[in-house]
Amino acid sequence: MKERNLPLILFNYLVVYIVWGSTYFFIKIAVSSIPPFHVIALRFFAGGLFFSLIILLSGRLKQLPTIKEILTSAFLGAMLLLGGTGLVTIAEEKVESYMAALIISTTPVAVAFFDRILLKKKLSFLSITGIVIGISGVGMLLYNGHSVLQSFSLEIILVIIALTSWSFATSLGHVLKTPSDILVNSCIQMLSVGTICLLIILVTKPEIIDVFQTYSMKSLLAVAFLSVIGSLAFLSYTFLIHNEPAIRVVSYSFVNPLIAVLLGIVLGKEKPVPYLIPGIILILTGLFQMLYGDLLFKSRKKLICTTKKGHP
Repeated sequence: MKERNLPLILFNYLVVYIVWGSTYFFIKIAVSSIPPFHVIALRFFAGGLFFSLIILLSGRLKQLPTIKEILTSAFLGAMLLLGGTGLVTIAEEKVESYMAALIISTTPVAVAFFDRILLKKKLSFLSITGIVIGISGVGMLLYNGHSVLQSFSLEIILVIIALTSWSFATSLGHVLKTPSDILVNSCIQMLSVGTICLLIILVTKPEIIDVFQTYSMKSLLAVAFLSVIGSLAFLSYTFLIHNEPAIRVVSYSFVNPLIAVLLGIVLGKEKPVPYLIPGIILILTGLFQMLYGDLLFKSRKKLICTTKKGHP
């Protein structure tokens, strides 16, 4: 980490930690008066336009993507933003925001599973153990003192499907060819999902102007936050990916759920589930072991070998 870049790097970490951690809380506010499908449409259409403006002003579009790349990007966008974030938005009409955030925080676990299937990446014993611990943590969150199955409401199932869709698309993205520029790729994904959703709303709800009048200012501000500030957080994430080790960047997986829990319970007055603390501990422990277990094991093994060589 270069000293002159330290303030900028720390700032971008803070943005990713705080903004992405607060996303679920603002989704909850948005759907309090705006239909979830409308939130999806407005958020991603506005976010796509915002990215388009950044691309045009920065001159990043050196070469137009091919039709195949655009269609592939739109397909992945549907799985990520509609099947992933979209289903979470629908579920949060009834699911507490912190609960959705904690379940979604196990995304690296699901990505590792799909990487094994699609990319043939091997999973070490420590990684498999971490996956089991993480899944156990989700089970602990859903355990109400009598049964886990009783907590499987339709909305919880939607969150799990969203997790699966996002993870599958993340792994699939390494196989399919999309625009090389990450910002252009994300712009296409957001604009395609947002535009299609808006068209569906306009066709099925011709009285859309009347519907707009039911939106509260609080919900509209939440959508604006998700569209603009949420998009800026993606830029911060992109900056970190290019300037920081990936193993350090993924630390957001541990910070985001904690911020989501704090916002949901303290500010949103959401009701904690009975085994919230044990569930959080298991999820974060599983994530840590899966992401860093092998690295720590190799470092310890190397240290032991070095010590033995120095002391015959």
